[in-house]
Amino acid sequence: MSVVLKDFIEAEGLEPGDRLPPERDLALKLGLPRTALRRMLASLEKEGRLIRHVGRGTFIAGSGVTSTALRRPPGSTGDALRTYPAEVFEARLIMEPKIAALAALRATRQEIDEMQKSIDRGSAAETLVEFEKWDAVFHRIIVGAARNGLLASLYEGIHTVRAGNLWGKMKEQSLTPERMKAYIAKHQATLDAIKDRDSREAERNMYDHIVEARANILGPNA
Repeated sequence: MSVVLKDFIEAEGLEPGDRLPPERDLALKLGLPRTALRRMLASLEKEGRLIRHVGRGTFIAGSGVTSTALRRPPGSTGDALRTYPAEVFEARLIMEPKIAALAALRATRQEIDEMQKSIDRGSAAETLVEFEKWDAVFHRIIVGAARNGLLASLYEGIHTVRAGNLWGKMKEQSLTPERMKAYIAKHQATLDAIKDRDSREAERNMYDHIVEARANILGPNA
């Protein structure tokens, strides 16, 4: 499990001397129980990767470590996209069900056909990378079908995070053949509602799908 914290440190670009977020915030952002996070922190401290100062926080180990965190320049691309899996799911639950509802009202026949194609390709995928590719394609077609430029722009931030290393590692660890089949089934249910122009059902199915994915990746109590 320490790999999740290692991937977080790598994804954030943290360097020796940088301070990790407070334990409570870090557990919330990663969607982990605090007991599990403490075990990870203790393991990495034992490996010499972290230094914990009582009352000051936890720092990345290395030469010249001080209590002053080194930060990337404000406004850099990394800062603009700095977020965490728990926040991504929170944003997805706010946006994507409503996007699916709009798509049920506005999707063209061609877009519906493309959605079905992405589901079929995902169902036939033989590798995790291929499955993830068609999973992402399905969601992006729905976003485009909603015909809302602002929502599409906001969703690009979500897509960028989903394509990142930290998200990929967590998704890979959570996926099983049974879960992939369940995701495909929920995609199909969402598409069927879109075909029927049933916006409420499309919204409900997309919401249920994201809740299920969140529980699989972050745990049932996320």
